[in-house]
Amino acid sequence: MAEGKKNNEVKIGLLALGAIVALFLGFNFLKGNSLFAKDKEYYAYYENVEGLTTGSKVLVNGYKIGKISDIEMTEDQKFKVKITVTDEFKVPVGSLLQVTSSGLLSEVKNLELIAGKSAQIAPEGAVLKTMAGSGMMDQLSENMPSVINNVNSVMANADTLMANLKGVVTPSTGQHIDQSVAALEITMKQLEVLSRALSQQSGTITTVMENANMTMKNTNALTANLANNNAKINAILENAQVATTQLSQAKIQQTIDNLEATTNKLNGLMTKLDNKDGTVGMLLNDPKLYENVNKTVKELGELSADLKAHPSRYINISVFPSKARKD
Repeated sequence: MAEGKKNNEVKIGLLALGAIVALFLGFNFLKGNSLFAKDKEYYAYYENVEGLTTGSKVLVNGYKIGKISDIEMTEDQKFKVKITVTDEFKVPVGSLLQVTSSGLLSEVKNLELIAGKSAQIAPEGAVLKTMAGSGMMDQLSENMPSVINNVNSVMANADTLMANLKGVVTPSTGQHIDQSVAALEITMKQLEVLSRALSQQSGTITTVMENANMTMKNTNALTANLANNNAKINAILENAQVATTQLSQAKIQQTIDNLEATTNKLNGLMTKLDNKDGTVGMLLNDPKLYENVNKTVKELGELSADLKAHPSRYINISVFPSKARKD
C-alpha cells in the first residue's frame, strides 16, 4: 500500500515538473526566444527609448534577425539595451543601431541594424554604436511648418486670382464662357460616341493588334536569322562583288563582235546551202541529183558484193599464160 502511494507521488511530481517545463518553453516561445538555437547578445546605449520595448524587432533591410531582450536604466540616466541576434547573422565591426517606426500611426518602434563594411565580426557582448533615427510622424512634424507656409502661400495666390477674375469677368465674358462650356459638352458627347464605336470594334482592333504582334515576331525571327547567317551573307556578297569585278574586266564587247561575225558566217553558209547553183545546194535541193547519187552508191555496193563473191570474174591470174589462153 505504501509503495503504491509512493509511486503515485512520483508520477504527480513528474507530471508537475513536465507542466513547469512546458510552461517555461511556451512562455519563451511566445516571447520570441529561440528554444534550441543559441543567439548572440550585443548591447547599445540610448538616452531615450520611447517606443522601444522588450520584444521589439531587430531588422536588417526589413528582415528580422533578432529582438530586444532587455532594457535597463543605468546610474547616469541612460538606458542599456540588450539585443539578441540569431547565430546565422554575422554582425560586422562598425555596425550601427538606429531606432525606426514600425508604421505611420504605430507608437511601437524597432531597431534597424546597419551593417558595417569591415570584414571582421564583432565579438559577442560587444557594444554597438547608435544612430539617431526619426519616424514618419517625426518627419511630418519637422516638415509641417514648411508645409503650412506653402499652403498659406497657395491660399494667398488663390485669393489674388479670384480678385483678378472678378475684375475680368463681364456679362459678355460670361456669355463666351457659357458658349465654351456648351462646346465642351458637345465635344464630350462626341468623345463618348467615339468611345462606344471603339468598344464595338474592340474585336477588330484586337485582331489587328494580334496580327501586328505576329508580324513583329516574324520580323524579329527574320532579323535573328539574318544575324545568325551574317557570315554566309557576307560570303555571298563578296562572291557577287568578285563576279561583278570579273564581268566588268571581261572583254564582253569583243565576245559580242566575234559572236556577230560567227553569226554572219553561218548566215552566209545557210545562204549558199539554199542556193541551187552550188554542189551542196544541188545535193540538198535537186531530188534527181540525189536519186542518181543514191543509185550510183547502190550500184557500187552491189559491185563490191559481187566482187567479193566472184573475184575470178574480174581478176585473172595465171602462172602459165600460154596455157591459160588455150583454155
